[in-house]
Amino acid sequence: MQKKSSFREIRYGEKRKKILQSAAKLFARKGYEKASLEEIAACLKLTKASLYHYVKSKEEVLFLIQLDALEEILAAVKQVMQSGLSPSQKLKDIISKYVELVTQKHIIGALRQQELILPKKWRNLIIAERDKFDNECRKIIQEGIESGEFKSKNWKMSYMATIGALNWILKWYSPQGDLSVEEITLAMTDFILMGFGVEEQQVLAQVIE
Repeated sequence: MQKKSSFREIRYGEKRKKILQSAAKLFARKGYEKASLEEIAACLKLTKASLYHYVKSKEEVLFLIQLDALEEILAAVKQVMQSGLSPSQKLKDIISKYVELVTQKHIIGALRQQELILPKKWRNLIIAERDKFDNECRKIIQEGIESGEFKSKNWKMSYMATIGALNWILKWYSPQGDLSVEEITLAMTDFILMGFGVEEQQVLAQVIE
């Protein structure tokens, strides 16, 4: 039986979440290297001593933001995997959720940072969580290939192209850009599904059915 969280633990978690969100926005605006713990504390009207009650270092802040973002993505992926939908609809839903999450200002500023700046113990955890996402995408593509819904002469290369396209969003996306999140989602979905021989109209037809 899972232990019920106390009021104190809930408040602690909520406060730390606000700290991480504020820090991520600061990282997005100034860059990780230029931001400081003092600035993070000032954004929330905390003393640096109070901040240390929740996080011990700037590296830990970056690690926790990345971990929270990846856990949110993985929770969405788990829900999609249990949906019973067709491979193309599963992939479409994952693309949509991924774009929605990584384009949020309080996430993209941290995920853009190279995990190499983290200590090895934290870097390995982030890489492990990221690999879980990659593996779930791989399962969907394999499922689509085996069912005949996806077509590819070399599905492993197509899989790597899919993951590469999704990961690259972090490099080029800007909230000030010409495309909305919805337009980016549609473009990415068309590009990836058509790469597997699936037209967007086919996916829409499956939803209607």
